[in-house]
Amino acid sequence: MLNYSAEKILPAQRAGGRYSASSILFLFPVSVLGVFFIFPVLSIFRNITFAGFIDTLQNPYYRSIISFTFLQAAVSTLSAILIGLPGAWLMSHLEFRGKRLVNSLTTLPFVLPSVLVVLGFVLCFGNSGVINSLLMKLLNTDKTPLRILYSFKAIIMAHTFYNFPICLRLVSSAWSQSGKSRIEAAQILGAGPVRIFRTVTLPVLMPAIIAAASLIFIFCFMSFAVILVLGGGPSFSTIEVEIYRLARISIDLEAAASLALAGAVITALLTYFYIKLQKKSAAGFSNDEAPIALRKFGCLSRPARLLMLLYLLLISLLIIGPLLAVAIRSFQSRAGWSGGLVFSLNAYKSAFSGRIAGSAIKNSLIFAFSSVLISIPAGIIAAYASVRKKIRFPEFSETMFMLPMGVSAVVIGLGYYSLSSIIPSASENRAVLIIFAHSVIALPFVVRTFTTGIQRINVSLIEASQTLGAGFAATFIRIELPLLKGSIISAAAFAFCISAGEINAALILSDGAIPTIPIAIYRLISSYNFFGACAMGTLLMFICGLAFYLIDRFGGSDIF
Repeated sequence: MLNYSAEKILPAQRAGGRYSASSILFLFPVSVLGVFFIFPVLSIFRNITFAGFIDTLQNPYYRSIISFTFLQAAVSTLSAILIGLPGAWLMSHLEFRGKRLVNSLTTLPFVLPSVLVVLGFVLCFGNSGVINSLLMKLLNTDKTPLRILYSFKAIIMAHTFYNFPICLRLVSSAWSQSGKSRIEAAQILGAGPVRIFRTVTLPVLMPAIIAAASLIFIFCFMSFAVILVLGGGPSFSTIEVEIYRLARISIDLEAAASLALAGAVITALLTYFYIKLQKKSAAGFSNDEAPIALRKFGCLSRPARLLMLLYLLLISLLIIGPLLAVAIRSFQSRAGWSGGLVFSLNAYKSAFSGRIAGSAIKNSLIFAFSSVLISIPAGIIAAYASVRKKIRFPEFSETMFMLPMGVSAVVIGLGYYSLSSIIPSASENRAVLIIFAHSVIALPFVVRTFTTGIQRINVSLIEASQTLGAGFAATFIRIELPLLKGSIISAAAFAFCISAGEINAALILSDGAIPTIPIAIYRLISSYNFFGACAMGTLLMFICGLAFYLIDRFGGSDIF
């Protein structure tokens, strides 16, 4: 497969029978994708027989799991879109104090691992959580008013929080670029606001809305940690959770591989659909079109201002509330078996003195830095070759490097687990396999970040450099690379956070034998040691927060 890619994808730009430098460099990301992703995933399917695959899909239990996976993803997507659309209008039409802070907050879920979101929701909405504690005091009752956890509602709420910023960002970008000339023309022809939105604005926004919905559906369809912890049992199991159970608990690799194949086909098709829609959305705007004129917040009517303030408060609490609950609980402990909560540093003392916790922190940092070192060079070469048309079929190349986003980390982890049973040396080096898995999981986000950054570089600068006699390497190093500084920082920060917060592949590959911070958090939650889980979660928040600051301060490329 790799030989075919090298022969068919590389261009016919040869000098003296040799490939160009950019073409030869392109072999590196192709090799990373082939060895770290395609080969492990294909190794899963050796466990599948046609009869076994059909039996799995016809099994009523597995069919109910597939149906529930679709249901929770569809409801979560609808909820995220409905909450994200008002924010998209607000960010694309209004200028107000604190707008940059709100925009930064919408980036926060992208750099937070799902296990941390789960922990925050347990502390906020659990039976003894912040919300229930306040309601019990207000209502003067000993009964828990809200029972949300371990239910369908908890899954939808967590997915909504984690994914509504995708809709907000994608649609607000499209809305702000939709231009005002069409709207002004419709107003001159006598159309009212409702008709203008229905006939002018909505058709322009629909590709972005559908693209956002497609991406959110993919992430919710592949959700693992949220379902594993908040689902509370087999009644809310999804394809990803069932793959983990079959592979690591029941040791039924054929059924696990069959479900993995079905899920991978579905998500790969959805990923391709998203890429096409995203390109259609971007192509629908003219560079000559004047952007929508921003209005001052004070120009709105009083009811409109009140609604916008309530919305801003809602999304701020939705994002900050669970994380703040984690940080506060990490500095508390109980005064005796049944005593109240008191200030304490015991959770941190345990986290930094315990052998397992120390190994988890060390492993997470090593895996994250290693993933950055692999994914950044591969991502920048792949993006450059595609954008600059240095290879044949650049659209196919971009889709190819986005494939890991359409295959869940559980499936990738299962692929490496299957591979380790074939190659004895692989089973002895599972830490290295985790690094490879994390690198390929981060690769689509890195490629997407660099693609956006390279597209923003003025091509005339490159042409001027080449006119003055500079070659490919000199032009790239002296002209393009300095202009990509923000993209490099953003891509590295995203890759680092994705690896530091990744639990799916590491859990299925090592079964927790190689501890990381997310695995330690999951274990502590499972044993109801919420103080220790919060201390580890706060440490992870600090790591992700630092990366978040770098993205906000020096970045600027939009990964979607």
